[in-house]
Amino acid sequence: MTEKSTDVRRRLFSRRAFTATAATAAVIAPFAVVSKATAEPAGKTAGKTAGEPGEVRRITLYVENMPDGQMGYGLEPGKPTIPGPLIEMIEGETLEIELVNNADVTASLHAHGVDYEATSDGTRMNDSVVEPGGRYVYTWRTHAPATRSDGTIAAGSAGYWHYHDHVVGTDHGTGGILRGLYGPLVVRRTGDVLPDKTFTVVFNDMKTNNLTPAPDFTAKLGERVEFVVVAHGNLFHTFHIHGHRWADNRTGMLKDLEEQSRIIDTKTTGPAESFGFQVIAGEYVGPGMWMYHCHVQGHSDAGMAGTFMVTGAASEKVPLTVTASSRCVGPSVYVAVTAVNDGDVPATVTLTTPYGTKTVADVAPGKQAYQSFNARAKQIGAGKVTVTGTSLINGKQVTTSYETAYNAISCG
Repeated sequence: MTEKSTDVRRRLFSRRAFTATAATAAVIAPFAVVSKATAEPAGKTAGKTAGEPGEVRRITLYVENMPDGQMGYGLEPGKPTIPGPLIEMIEGETLEIELVNNADVTASLHAHGVDYEATSDGTRMNDSVVEPGGRYVYTWRTHAPATRSDGTIAAGSAGYWHYHDHVVGTDHGTGGILRGLYGPLVVRRTGDVLPDKTFTVVFNDMKTNNLTPAPDFTAKLGERVEFVVVAHGNLFHTFHIHGHRWADNRTGMLKDLEEQSRIIDTKTTGPAESFGFQVIAGEYVGPGMWMYHCHVQGHSDAGMAGTFMVTGAASEKVPLTVTASSRCVGPSVYVAVTAVNDGDVPATVTLTTPYGTKTVADVAPGKQAYQSFNARAKQIGAGKVTVTGTSLINGKQVTTSYETAYNAISCG
């Protein structure tokens, strides 16, 4: 048994569950939510953003045999999946993964896109593989963009990456990858908008997620859906989805009206390449059964095609990102409230605190309503603010309420 010794504090992680077929795996998600809508519409993305990197986290991943000669990674013993669990990190974060090998062959864990020392390479060359019955700790680090000493820019770690075995079958892990030892890895920037659901599509030679035909995915109309697409094996593939399109950039979403990213609905990818994007399910096209497939015609004819089912009408809402904070101005406490209009139509926004109310009419898309309320006291306890947004959406007046907390504070 091999294990690197570490002396770190462990930070709790949450698992963001999502609905899909059995081909969609679990997820490790260390994210903070800026605000939470009190209503529960189908699309729950307003105000959900990636938080700040925290302390070193540690998780356990298991390698296990599966029926029909396949293998998978899992978060619990006896529950391997193909693809393996979606692992998410934030730029600046460090993650330690203890790999427990419950399979009958030597296995490993090799990551793309993140920083690691040679001892976490996951290769036989660097003696970082795990024998049957053994365990080993791999350390992945990430970093934000930075300026080098020579003035050039070092890119950050954010992106859609993946991990896989690098030793089963051959010293390149050919047998492990073909049998299902792979999974998605997403590194986000602080403030990135989080999806409601994440679906992973892996083209592995002539199978999708090691299945023929490809798996089916389901989302509700209006939900923010993220696709992570990875290619393995020996073939090139072209991912295409019907009825939806995305910006060909890091997230698949446009940052502002001036962004010039190319809008696409088809992308070619080869072995070990990966990309991802977000779409709003059924946006401009409505609910229905939308095909996704490899657009190499012989590949789709051979079964590399599945469906993206968009069901039902989601409840409409006014999307706002709400933040609140308490601070001192001289000897007095002030509670500051900000609400950013994340929608595409103007909204009337009302900010309500125990110390007053402010209504701002016609807040334009991308703009904010802001007010700092004087508590007229030197100290206050923790509390909550309520923000209500009202907009005309699809010819109907829609009102959505949000709550967020502020901290206790003393101004001497």
